[in-house]
Amino acid sequence: MDLFDWVAKDDDLDMWIVQRHMVSAPGGLQRAGAIVPLVNVMFAVELIPVYGEKIDCTVNEKMSQEVYSRFYLNSFADKELFESLHAEL
Repeated sequence: MDLFDWVAKDDDLDMWIVQRHMVSAPGGLQRAGAIVPLVNVMFAVELIPVYGEKIDCTVNEKMSQEVYSRFYLNSFADKELFESLHAEL
């Protein structure tokens, strides 16, 4: 199950933007969720919220991933992740 969808590459920042994957459920759309076994984890990644025009000053690091739905995928934090996201196909 996909938890995030690729949106676009921000060429100014040289980072990819991802958004939470939504699924149809009774009562409307809900965020997709899943339990991911540790053997399936390849990289730890850093997600930076796409704040938009104005930052909500009440949001902190503990709840930012619950408030925002689009994130920059920081590929500069890990060499292997950088190479896999920036490799020429």
